[in-house]
Amino acid sequence: MSSEKSVIMVTGGSGLVGSAIKQFVESNPKENEEWIFLSSKDGDLRDRKATEAIFQKFNPTHVIHVAAKVGGLFANMAEKVEFYRENVLINDNVMELCRIHKVAKLVSFLSTCIFPNKTTFPIDETMLHDGPPHPSNEGY
Repeated sequence: MSSEKSVIMVTGGSGLVGSAIKQFVESNPKENEEWIFLSSKDGDLRDRKATEAIFQKFNPTHVIHVAAKVGGLFANMAEKVEFYRENVLINDNVMELCRIHKVAKLVSFLSTCIFPNKTTFPIDETMLHDGPPHPSNEGY
């Protein structure tokens, strides 16, 4: 393993998945790793300039991207276009800044909202394209 320090930046670091990653990392510390857990307070990932400022500030070598505009069932249904548009902006900004900053590895999560509406349980990744998602999740 390299002796260079890895800077791992987690977008959505205060959310459900980001918090779980943080808990794991804090209980399993590794030498030569610096972990940055971003929240929306660190900058608006929908905004290209704000995203650029985050990448310049932290200069990550690795990014775990779990940030998204999220809501509940009713918000998802009422604001489908807004959810779609804002999540596309977030994802595009993060991926493009990873490319520009030559991030060694980007891991980007998908929402479980993408699984088909009518399915059998338990669900697994082979069922991803077995049908359209529930109408409340079309914005994802």
